[in-house]
Amino acid sequence: MKIRAMGIKRQIKNYIYIKKHYPLSERTTIDPLKKNILIIDNQIPTFDKDSGSNRITEIAKFLAKDFNVFLMGWQKPIPKSDERKYIQNFNRHNVTVYTPFINGYGIVRGKKYFLDQLIPDLDFVWCHRPDAFEHYLSFFRKKAPKAKIIYDMVDIHFLRMERGLALDYDEKLAAEIEHYKYIETQLSSKADKVVVISDKEKKLMTDFVDESKLFTISNVHNLKIKSEEVPEYEERNHLFFVGSFYHLPNVDAVTFLHEKIMPLVWQSLPNLKVYIIGQEPPEEILKMNSDLFQIKGFVEDLTPYYENCIASISPLRYGAGVKGKIGQAFEYMLPVVTTTIGAEGMFLNNKETALISGNDDHQAFAHNIIELCTNASVWSTLHRNSEKAIFPFTIEFQKDELFRLLS
Repeated sequence: MKIRAMGIKRQIKNYIYIKKHYPLSERTTIDPLKKNILIIDNQIPTFDKDSGSNRITEIAKFLAKDFNVFLMGWQKPIPKSDERKYIQNFNRHNVTVYTPFINGYGIVRGKKYFLDQLIPDLDFVWCHRPDAFEHYLSFFRKKAPKAKIIYDMVDIHFLRMERGLALDYDEKLAAEIEHYKYIETQLSSKADKVVVISDKEKKLMTDFVDESKLFTISNVHNLKIKSEEVPEYEERNHLFFVGSFYHLPNVDAVTFLHEKIMPLVWQSLPNLKVYIIGQEPPEEILKMNSDLFQIKGFVEDLTPYYENCIASISPLRYGAGVKGKIGQAFEYMLPVVTTTIGAEGMFLNNKETALISGNDDHQAFAHNIIELCTNASVWSTLHRNSEKAIFPFTIEFQKDELFRLLS
């Protein structure tokens, strides 16, 4: 009886919350002549907080021009009201986002109602990230047998984790690797189509999935500034790193930057500041805060950093996939200093489109920072080549592969 009472209390609490804050989602136009795509992610994508979310946001917005696109965050039955700006961003581009509502009879309509309405007419189910794919594969195979199931890997999780494990062994991480390896090397073969983020990862996945099922859809980036509007080299100061601290390679990168790289840089450039930007920095990162190494946390508008800093730096020692932080710098024609892992899958050439050092070579990384901060010619070369660097990630370059995926 106590458990039942708790359940009723929760239902009443949820009802009051929905009544107060909803609807969050606006009506969008549904064209009966267009095919229907349901995108499922762990949460409603937060385009300004992580590169995976930004990528699927850009893909959804583009597809909504030719398809009826629906989106659902599956881990939360009731999205928080502070997610409104992300939901409305999708709505403005005619993407319908699941949120619960109370109908004219006072009845709460939730996720089951949303899916029941969609399932009979679904053409594609796009599962974004391995957890969503694992959770919903059997459900949609049974409920929507005519729908094609797309598994969007985002990056190869077990590969990223194995690279991290090689640097620092952790028993919990080792167990997690086995879980994601099962999804990505065995369960993935049961999808109708599998999306990888780079041709390098596509080649790796051919060991587990028939190549005819594999499609490369990378991060989506477009120039956001005209060359003549870019502040000059002489007007710029300091450096910044950007990346969510939910992502462990970013924690490692900032630690590496603080402990190994910047002490060498400060010997030559004692007043050079580094701004560390990203949501949820852990205590170990917060303790690094100083005048020269400023921990900013989440920053809603990064434009001032792109326009006023000398470079975006990404000293990643491990990871997988294509790094959104690097593509975002190119959007503002800003030079990048990174590692081999940071440049992976991005068609970059050292000293032409980025300054690239070995993953563990802190001396070379420090040298690259000093060179960029003291040599206007090097900065100008990288700046001019930003458009070349970003082109493979434009929607124009990738649209044929997207339409082939959805044919």
